[in-house]
Order: sequence, then C-alpha cells, then structure tokens
Amino acid sequence: MVVLLTFLLAAALLLRALRRQRIDRSNRPGSSRSKGPYWFFAIVSGAALWFMVSSMILRFHAVEIDRLQVVLIYLWPQPPLVINISELVDVKLMRAGRNCGHLEVATRQQRYLSVPFRKCDNAEALIKLVALRGQ
Repeated sequence: MVVLLTFLLAAALLLRALRRQRIDRSNRPGSSRSKGPYWFFAIVSGAALWFMVSSMILRFHAVEIDRLQVVLIYLWPQPPLVINISELVDVKLMRAGRNCGHLEVATRQQRYLSVPFRKCDNAEALIKLVALRGQ
C-alpha cells in the first residue's frame, strides 16, 4: 500500500512539475525547474509496485498437502487454490543460494509459481507425493 501511494504521489508531483514548467516557460523564459527527482521517484516506485504485484500477489506463499488434494495459499486478494492430486502433472523445486528456492506446480491447464521458500519441508513432501502417485 505504501509503495502504491508513493508511486501515485511521485506521478502527481511529476505532472505538477511538467504543468508548472509549461506555465513558467510562457511567463518567464529564463527560469526552469528540475524535474529529475520526480522522474526518479516515479520510476523507482513503479518498479517496486511491479515487483510487489508480480512476486507477492501473483505467486503462492504456502502449500498444504493432503492425501487427495494440494492447497496453494496466496496472499490477498486471491483465495486459496485447491488442486486434486490426480490433476498434478509435474512439481519442480528450483533451488536457490541462501534459501530453499521456489516451487513450480504444473497441472494440465496451468503452471503455478511460488515465492522463494526458506525451508524445503513442504516442497520436498509435495515432490515425494507426486512421485509416489506416478508409480
């Protein structure tokens, strides 16, 4: 929420500076204001907003494993997604350096990505469950 408000504030200040520059140009040709910081804040907050939307909202954050289904838990606004074990096609764990890595869960229709996990317990349990189902 803070990043969104910062982005909107930076965009409003940038538009205000551009409008003021147009007015100043017609009144006083010698005076000009720098609009560099406004561009910087607009670009940085836009990049942070993109990161938050793509990484935090569109990816799941937790996995619940049952014998018959897997529940992928998202943050707000998306509700948890329930997938039957029979619909799972592939589960991959993409390892990372400091943490466990992120999980890719594939069904016949779609592929779901997770945020990076710190511990690999649920990810490895889900991989074992899918491997046992395939045998």
